[in-house]
Amino acid sequence: MGETMETHEHAAAAAESGRRGSAMLIAVVAAGLAFAEQGAQHAQTEMQANAVYAADLWDEYQAKSIRANQAKDLASMAAVLAPGGPDRDALVAKLRGDADHFEADKTGGKPAIAAHAKAEEATRDAAHERLEAYENAAALLQLAIVLITASVIARSKLLLAGGFIIALAGGAAAVVGLFRPDLVVW
Repeated sequence: MGETMETHEHAAAAAESGRRGSAMLIAVVAAGLAFAEQGAQHAQTEMQANAVYAADLWDEYQAKSIRANQAKDLASMAAVLAPGGPDRDALVAKLRGDADHFEADKTGGKPAIAAHAKAEEATRDAAHERLEAYENAAALLQLAIVLITASVIARSKLLLAGGFIIALAGGAAAVVGLFRPDLVVW
């Protein structure tokens, strides 16, 4: 009878130790989930900001295009309609110079604005890749928490192992989101 009681006590202690281990695993996975959620939030904010910056730059590009076309049209009209002489020639030259400035200025012309807008779009796209990686990590970590919790209730080592494996996959997805979001393929 003494051996049976001792075996029972050992089994109860092992079960309690297993529940504590599972609880600690849930805490660690929850911390990883918090990291993934925070990373996703930062990536989403960066993505939205860069999308706005790029849209603003493309609006500026469009405005420069309109102004360049207007300057070209006014130069053409002045060449035809204005009375001849040095004033007309100066006006036409000024309008053509304005059109060239809007089209080709290296710092504020259309090519410079387009390059800056494309850079903002590339930054936006990189942030979107990070957002996807972090969101996938968060989903995996949430699933892992559910499975680990269920393993405690059902006293199932299979559920615990499945939760642990999914938690590792979620952690890997979060690390990928942090360092190499371009590797995300799902």
